[in-house]
Amino acid sequence: CYTSEALQEAGFIPFNGGFASAAREAFSSFSALIFIGATGIAVRVLAPLVNDKFSDPAVVVIDERARHVISLLSGHAGGANALTRYLAGMLDADPVITTATDVNELAALDTLAFQLNARMTDFRAAVKTVNQMLVSGKRVGLWCDAEFTEALSRCDQRGFIPVSDLARLPALDALICVTLR
Repeated sequence: CYTSEALQEAGFIPFNGGFASAAREAFSSFSALIFIGATGIAVRVLAPLVNDKFSDPAVVVIDERARHVISLLSGHAGGANALTRYLAGMLDADPVITTATDVNELAALDTLAFQLNARMTDFRAAVKTVNQMLVSGKRVGLWCDAEFTEALSRCDQRGFIPVSDLARLPALDALICVTLR
């Protein structure tokens, strides 16, 4: 935990070189960052470092009165949305999550893939396409080989249409298959 020298206590690391320098160092060193303060400050400090939602750390901002916990960066892939929910629960604060699938109370393909430790061809394009289809109300089926049934049952599947038999597909706009084939 980084803090200013004026507020430093046991277990805290002082801002060596100032807040911006410490934030940049943390961005490249940790899988998740929690800022306490204004979102704008976090954005300005981190903007030059932001690269990719699949490789950037989770970034969460908590206002100084702990009323709002904001998922700022890497919501799905980095885990910022889950961290936001967790912290908001601990603080009895409002979680602020703006990813389209979450706002629409739907699962997201990237989150599902991470939960299953799954890989797919052209992950970026698949995630973008399928998540947009879900948000747009398209019918996206979800089928898995029997060996994945238990693991899939523990995953968020909201918005996906369960498919149990590939020989009897319902009307779908897309189908996600979880398999080793």
